Amino acid sequence: MDTAMTLNWLEMRRMANTRSRQDDQSQILSLTRENTRLAEENDRLHQQYQDLLASTDMWIRLYEAALDRANGSDAGLRGISVQPSNLVN
Repeated sequence: MDTAMTLNWLEMRRMANTRSRQDDQSQILSLTRENTRLAEENDRLHQQYQDLLASTDMWIRLYEAALDRANGSDAGLRGISVQPSNLVN
């Protein structure tokens, strides 16, 4: 009887190890897929960040140019003195 119980226990142990290996392999596969997806998402987000950074620099330059033009036109208006018109007489 001890031999039958031992053989039965060994068979159960082998089956448990097989299931455990399959579970480990499926978990490894799942984690590998997730790692690949996260690496791709990281690359995509890095590219979007680079695009946003370039766009930000461009908008800042446009804003500064518009501000310079606005300040230049204000300075130009300040330099013009208002002369009374002779057309009124």
